[in-house]
Amino acid sequence: MNIKVFLPMKWIFSYTLFVFFLFSACKEDTTVHDIDIQKAKKEKELVFNAINKAWNFPSRNLTPEAQIIATNWNEWRLFINELQQKPQSTISAFKLKTKSLVQKVEVLQKTIPAKLNTPQVKTRLTALVTKMKALNMFLNVDRIPEKRVVQIVTDLNLEVNAVNDQIEKMVRRSHIPLEEGEAELIKKTGAAKEDPTPKPEMKTPAPGEIKSFEEIK
Repeated sequence: MNIKVFLPMKWIFSYTLFVFFLFSACKEDTTVHDIDIQKAKKEKELVFNAINKAWNFPSRNLTPEAQIIATNWNEWRLFINELQQKPQSTISAFKLKTKSLVQKVEVLQKTIPAKLNTPQVKTRLTALVTKMKALNMFLNVDRIPEKRVVQIVTDLNLEVNAVNDQIEKMVRRSHIPLEEGEAELIKKTGAAKEDPTPKPEMKTPAPGEIKSFEEIK
């Protein structure tokens, strides 16, 4: 025996309407999701292009003696070589590059050659470490602050040159004859032939201090 069930028309209409709205909502969510993905992709492309353009660390022309010191400082040479190899693909490549650079830059202060072990060189290296860590932090937030990152890359170039300037300065000073009695005074006090320079307070920006992408734009 076949039993036929007849549903009221209003039930059929309500069910059809429900299915229609459910389908429309799902389609709208998918569209919004696709738009968000495309927007995020576009932002990453813009950030990559900006960093790629700013990432330029040309070799510094040092005097022969200073070049020998810089080359023999193995950790500094490895850091500079890594810095000059610019990533060519994506933001992720820059993230990996920066992570590797942070590891290399942290070793520098522990391996300063005796000839360069002065407050001035230590101060410049502290600034370099701070900038590199800040770059690594900003590259790993959800919305990368393009302008801030580009500024840090520019500052990094200045800090690298500042270290090279200190190497040149130490070489020049090593050729200045000591005045009478100065060598004996240095030997007794253990002081270096450098004027002490106060170290500026360097602080890595905390995550809470990071401005949003919209605020920076």
